[in-house]
Amino acid sequence: MTQPVVPENFNAWLHCITVECGIELTPEFVDERINALQDNKNYHTRNFILLYGQEHHQKVLSWFK
Repeated sequence: MTQPVVPENFNAWLHCITVECGIELTPEFVDERINALQDNKNYHTRNFILLYGQEHHQKVLSWFK
């Protein structure tokens, strides 16, 4: 069975970030992502919401928190 491209829950998201992408979730990285995701003027945040929707945006923000 194939995994969805967009993680649907925290465990899938964590695996995608840390294993598949090889990103270490340091406190600095997490704080940076939270700040960016909370900034609706941020170009990348606006594009993220356009691509994945407000609901997924809120999920990802909560996973970082």
